[in-house]
Amino acid sequence: MWSETSSWFRHASAARTLLRAANGVGSHGVEALWFASSAAARRVFHPQPRHWSSTGHERVLVIAPHPDDEAAGCAGTLVRHRDAGDSVRVAVVTDGSRSGALGFDRTTMAEQREREATAAVAKLGAQLHWMGLREGDWSDDDGRNAIGRALADVDPTVVYAPSNIDFHPEHRRVARTLAATLSLSGLKPEVRIYAIQVPITPLLTNVIHDVSDLEATIRFVFGCYASQQISLESTFRARRYAACFYGANKLAEGFCALPTDLYVDLQNRPFTRFKGMGIRAWSDPLALTVGISERLYWRRQR
Repeated sequence: MWSETSSWFRHASAARTLLRAANGVGSHGVEALWFASSAAARRVFHPQPRHWSSTGHERVLVIAPHPDDEAAGCAGTLVRHRDAGDSVRVAVVTDGSRSGALGFDRTTMAEQREREATAAVAKLGAQLHWMGLREGDWSDDDGRNAIGRALADVDPTVVYAPSNIDFHPEHRRVARTLAATLSLSGLKPEVRIYAIQVPITPLLTNVIHDVSDLEATIRFVFGCYASQQISLESTFRARRYAACFYGANKLAEGFCALPTDLYVDLQNRPFTRFKGMGIRAWSDPLALTVGISERLYWRRQR
C-alpha cells in the first residue's frame, strides 16, 4: 500500500511542477498540456476499470443536489441507459435558488431552474422528480422524506449519487442525507458516484463509459441550462481528460461504483478540503490532487 500511496503523492508533486510550467502558456496551450499529461499518465498507471454496460432492465435513479448536476456528471450515461431500455428518473433535491446567475431574485431563479431541468431531463429521455427544497433552507427531515419517496417509487437497481468528495456544502449534505435514507430503507442498489466539479480521479474511478458519440446530445442538454453555462463548461474538459487517460475517443464519463453499505459509511467521514475545476484550465491539476489523502482512504476501503 505504501508504494501505491507514494506513487500518487509523486503524481501530486508532478502536478505542481506542471502548474509552474503552465504559467507562460496560453489558455488553449494549457489545455493541450493537461491532455498530453493525461495520455502520458495512462501509459504509466495502466488503468483497468470495467466498462459501462446495462442489462436493459435497470431501474435507474439519479440524485441531483441541484438542477444541472445530473447533466454535469452523467448526461451521456443517462441517455445510454434510456437507449438500452432502462427506466431513468432524475430526482432534483433543491431548487438551486441561491445561484447568483442572471441577477434573479430567489423566487425567479427557482422558477427558471425548474424550467431548465424540465427541458434537460426530457432531452435525456428520463422522468423528472422535482423535489424543489429551498436551497440552503431545508431540514434533515425534509431531505430524508423527499429522497425516501423517490427511493420507494423507483426501487432502484442503480443509484447515481453525489458524494462528500466535493467542496460544495449542498452537494455534501445531499450525499449524507441520501446515505442516511438508504441505511433506513433496506434497499441495496449499486451506488455509482458521479463527479460534479470535483473529479473523483483515477484513484476511485472503476466504471468508465465512452460517450464520444453523444457529444451533440450532451451539449444540447447543457444548453437547456441557460443560467449555468459557465459552470457546466468545465465538465466537458473533465470528460476530455478522462477520454485521454482511459483511451476513449473524445469524451468519457467515469464513476465510482460501491455497494450501498460502503457508500453509507463513507458519507459520514469528516470534512476534507477539495478543489473544483474552474472556468479556465490553469489549475485543473489541483482539482485532481487537493484532497488526495481522502481519496486514498476511500480507495483502501473499496
